[in-house]
Amino acid sequence: MKKTLFFVVSLFFAAAAVFAGAGREAQAAPAKDTIVFGVNLSATGLFHPTLNTSNADREVVFLVFNRLVATDPSGNYVPELAESYTASPDARVYTFKLRKDVTWTDGQPFTAEDVAFTYETTAHPKFFRGIDEFARRLEGAEAYHEGTAPSVAGIKVLDPYTVSFTFAAPYRDAMVKFIDIPVLAKHIWSKAPVESWMEQGDLLRNPVGTGPYKLAEYVQDQYVRLERNEAYFKGAPKIKTFILKRSNPDTRQIEVINGELDAARVVSWKDRDLSEYTRRNIPIVEVKSIMAYYIVFNSTDEVFQDPRVRLAAVHALDRQALITAIENGHAVTAETLISPNQLVYPKDITPYDFNIAKSLDLLREAGYTDTNGDGIVEKNGQPLKVTLRYDNVDDTVLAQLVQAQLKKGGFDVEIIGSDFNTVLGILRSTTEPFQIAFMGATYRPNPGYGAGHMWMARYVNDEENNRLIAQANGSTNDQEAIAHFGAWGKYFHDQAPIAVLYFKSTGYAVNPRLVGYEPTTTEWFPNVETWYFK
Repeated sequence: MKKTLFFVVSLFFAAAAVFAGAGREAQAAPAKDTIVFGVNLSATGLFHPTLNTSNADREVVFLVFNRLVATDPSGNYVPELAESYTASPDARVYTFKLRKDVTWTDGQPFTAEDVAFTYETTAHPKFFRGIDEFARRLEGAEAYHEGTAPSVAGIKVLDPYTVSFTFAAPYRDAMVKFIDIPVLAKHIWSKAPVESWMEQGDLLRNPVGTGPYKLAEYVQDQYVRLERNEAYFKGAPKIKTFILKRSNPDTRQIEVINGELDAARVVSWKDRDLSEYTRRNIPIVEVKSIMAYYIVFNSTDEVFQDPRVRLAAVHALDRQALITAIENGHAVTAETLISPNQLVYPKDITPYDFNIAKSLDLLREAGYTDTNGDGIVEKNGQPLKVTLRYDNVDDTVLAQLVQAQLKKGGFDVEIIGSDFNTVLGILRSTTEPFQIAFMGATYRPNPGYGAGHMWMARYVNDEENNRLIAQANGSTNDQEAIAHFGAWGKYFHDQAPIAVLYFKSTGYAVNPRLVGYEPTTTEWFPNVETWYFK
């Protein structure tokens, strides 16, 4: 008996020692040093501040590069590569004093030459994306773009750490571009002709930046792995490795629950899906009304050249029903391509009401009637058959609902699903045929941001539209901006080359141990260098 008792006591103390050792080992274990961020789309490898057009590539760009200024949670501009900045009273001249402690990841110093080069090349005659509204408004940009001037007169390097931008007219919202476009390295990209930039695979996939992370590995359709920049001017990130991993919506929730993903976009706002996160104490971060979902009409297509047909399609859509079915109420309608939480959103704009009778009246005016009673209208004996392109990963249910709603409005719609990048590639093309397409965009604080999407609808030659948006972008104060953007918004609403279905909230399920992740409407990875795991 005594031997048995001694043996049991010995086992007890041995077990206690094991558990104590395990406890000490757990306490001594290093903190989690890798964050795995689930993303909807595969990066294409276009890791370049001014060439990229996909959020998947922009996510990488915003981790590898820096902008002149960023925004805080209240939407105020805060210096990033800039140490300070000033704007002239007439909103024409913006001057930036730059930090002197920034280096590129190849060790070269960051200077004003990099800033000037980044923005000047967006006005280059052979720049892939063409000259945009911001570049066009710079003093001397048109001359440079047309090849009659060697540089953009409005961009001046005043000294190695001071750069100024002068616009031909007041430009109230110029600051938005500075928070939207990171700066690229002149000593890298000046070696390649601008017209060949899209062909520089090695440079595009091995970017040299100033940001908190450096690209370490890119596996197409799978993930992008980044490692911290030990020499980052704000201090090396606390989390060593940042992985952007393509996540299948069907398995994403399980991946988050199992800890395979530390943060990922919520696939569904349905109560039953959110309750699974709540039950496991996984917090949801909601960024409201950030993502616009819209229908793009090809305004050069034979059918959709007529704005009455475009408007007929819009009035056949029950957008509130779509919001309820798809977003469970986590979205709001908008009547033009301006976010409804913008100061300049036209409050007195007439809503696109759900009205089948109005839809059929508009089609009748355009020459379409249902002559055989099958519910589909015809013109010159041909039924109104159209195609709708959509992202088959995220938007299949939405496409099916829209297909059914449009059929009640007289349209025979064929839906064609493909991956997001294929849909975007069709819209980027100026010749690839399409009729209707779904597209979405994360909206920046610039009230004129939506005007930059006219290329999607091939709606770039409407003189009145261009005049109104130029006038709006030239506003010098809030009062002018409200009036001018309101006028453009209403005109665009009446023409409807792009019709907003809704502005949806984006939600992220987050590892409860992750500290510091607080995305906003303008910042995906704010202060990422400060994040850490408890």
